[in-house]
Amino acid sequence: MKHLPMAGLLLLSLAACNRSPDTAAPAAPPAATAPAKDASVPADADLATASPVDPRSDSPARLDGFGGATLGAGIAEVRSGFGTPLQGLGTDAAGKPLPADDANEGCYFLRPQGAEDPRLMFEARKLVRYDVRSQAIVAPGGGRVGMTLGELQVLYPERADVGPDKYDDKAQHLRVRPAQDGAAIIDFALGADGKVGAWRVGRTPQVDYAEGCG
Repeated sequence: MKHLPMAGLLLLSLAACNRSPDTAAPAAPPAATAPAKDASVPADADLATASPVDPRSDSPARLDGFGGATLGAGIAEVRSGFGTPLQGLGTDAAGKPLPADDANEGCYFLRPQGAEDPRLMFEARKLVRYDVRSQAIVAPGGGRVGMTLGELQVLYPERADVGPDKYDDKAQHLRVRPAQDGAAIIDFALGADGKVGAWRVGRTPQVDYAEGCG
């Protein structure tokens, strides 16, 4: 039996170490990236929960205001930020809207020109609440006119209290309390038929004015 010299063994070993692999190792798959957050959808941190079918991205109603109007803002700021001219609820004999007195320190409502909703409540010349009676506008959290109490309780499972109406024994209110003291409250008014007829968002005590500004 022949033995290879030590030098030959070293050459064979080096040749084996320097041989390139026949196939390249597969490239690592690209790292998954999180979907970008839609900045147009407002975050309502005070809500107890977010509805899985919450359509608030299409609704201007928020816990801190409506569209370009923010709760607590002065009348001039609300007018400039709302985008649509605001007018009073009253009309003259010809049906024309009566001019609103922006210097009024009392309680009064304004609404967008050519629309019934929302009705913006002002007191001490600041926006303190807004009311909605239209089914087309969705409340923060997904509630809307026409829903039943059971449907609302699915959307607002926490911090939602059921209470009586001040004047109608067959009517009820679902009041959604805020997570933080001083933040806005949502109040859904359910009629004798068990369905929401109107809802409002505002701060206390104005959100609890049962007669509006009456």
